[in-house]
Amino acid sequence: MYQVLLVDDEPLILAGIKFMIDWQKNDCQIAGTAGNGQQALEALRTLQPDIVICDIAMPVLSGIELLQRAAEETPETVFIMLTNHQDFQLARNSLRYRSVDYLLKSDLDEATLEASLARAKAERDSRRRLAQASAVENYLESNRQSLLENAFLSVILTPPGASCASAAEVLQGNGVLNGYAAAYIPIRFDGIAGYAGFADNERARLFNWQRELCEKLAGNLFPAFVLLTPDAPAQSEALFLLCWDLPQDGWEGRLRTYADKLTAASATITQARPCVLGTRRFASGGELDECRAEVFALRDHYYLTGSETKMFYSELPAVEWGRLSLAGIADRLDAEVRSKNASACAVLLDRAIDRVRTVPHQKSQALWLCGEIRSALAARLGEEFGRSWPPIERLATREQVLQWLQTAKNELGEQLAQSGHSRSPLVEKACRYVQDNVDKHIMLQDVADYVCISPGYLSALFKKEYNQNFVDYINEVKTRRAQELIREGRYRIYEISYMLGFENAYYFTRVFKRYTGMTPSEYQKQQRGGRE
Repeated sequence: MYQVLLVDDEPLILAGIKFMIDWQKNDCQIAGTAGNGQQALEALRTLQPDIVICDIAMPVLSGIELLQRAAEETPETVFIMLTNHQDFQLARNSLRYRSVDYLLKSDLDEATLEASLARAKAERDSRRRLAQASAVENYLESNRQSLLENAFLSVILTPPGASCASAAEVLQGNGVLNGYAAAYIPIRFDGIAGYAGFADNERARLFNWQRELCEKLAGNLFPAFVLLTPDAPAQSEALFLLCWDLPQDGWEGRLRTYADKLTAASATITQARPCVLGTRRFASGGELDECRAEVFALRDHYYLTGSETKMFYSELPAVEWGRLSLAGIADRLDAEVRSKNASACAVLLDRAIDRVRTVPHQKSQALWLCGEIRSALAARLGEEFGRSWPPIERLATREQVLQWLQTAKNELGEQLAQSGHSRSPLVEKACRYVQDNVDKHIMLQDVADYVCISPGYLSALFKKEYNQNFVDYINEVKTRRAQELIREGRYRIYEISYMLGFENAYYFTRVFKRYTGMTPSEYQKQQRGGRE
């Protein structure tokens, strides 16, 4: 039974159509009526009729406007338009918006209406079949895409030397291993202000935003591809791209274009810094292991150098891989921490730092080393120790691993040091940084990176020794400098605010008054009065 909605602003017309034919005999049922286009739009959304018999000229929303909205929201709904002679041309134009028929009200009779209904029902059946076929096609394509992503993920996660035959079979069966190549796309987010303090949901949202950008640009340049995220979005800082149906020549040119566009778009939209590193183009499934080996080599190259200059596998320098040879360091570190031997702990961690810095090694060795050290310190000093350090799984480059190890060394040294001095050297170093950079916008993360400890630990250490929040110290130093500049009398208040890196003059005034008890203008007047 087809559901029909009747729409006309003239109640007599509605009543006439309603009782003109035997609706049940025509396999139809009147689902409802509406007196203007807006009411009809709401009825469309709630009743979801199969057929709408609709007047052209109506208040609030015209029949043509309703037809256009329905074409976007409920494209399977079929419209029969009703018109007077003066709107006849308008009714003919409604066919452009996929109305199935238009009827003159003055010529409307039982036979005409039934014939138009028959055409509407046939069109409705056709649209329903097309919609079902489209839904099935979308479902199959979605399943195929998921299948390919899982197969590619299996290839990426299978250790070097192990077989990935089953995944290769899936890719081969779907025509993927034909003119194919892969790319490793590490993404640096650490340049984004405050990123270190982002919660997991904020990191995930940012990463998914970056992934959508990567996917959209890939769709403009590559005939067929899958883009893979191997980790959870909150922990991911890399993507893997697999492209196929690539022409014999042109892969490198397309990938360079992709890298340029992605870099420019990311700088504008997400402020992330992606790096695109590509394998060679391969012709057959028998070369899949070579493709995988090149992806691993590109990943290790990026880990060692963090470089964006060597873009393709063919450009990579030969590397003689070594081993860090630090087995047992966790047990030795545990023993020295237990005996509170700060200097011995420093020697052990210095050796780890030196080996990481000088020995060409694979990323997995460095992550294993950091994991061992983290476990040993947490077991001896409590799980809270080191919790604020960057998660080990997010260490993407050797530079980041060295920073992590230096942070571990510094914070462990502070934890074990005896209180034989009035101030911590790290806190003093942080204070000097603030004093030397008073004319810049200083963030806690910047200072923590400079002294190589975590922001949380620096903040706690400073509070313990100075009984003051570190941010308050920064503002206090800036206020003292502002007083000097005001006394010099060469700059205006807003210029001083800008020179000292404040977000705006209003915030500068608030900070200044907090530490001096008066606004910058009042202080300026006071100084002028004293000179007079």
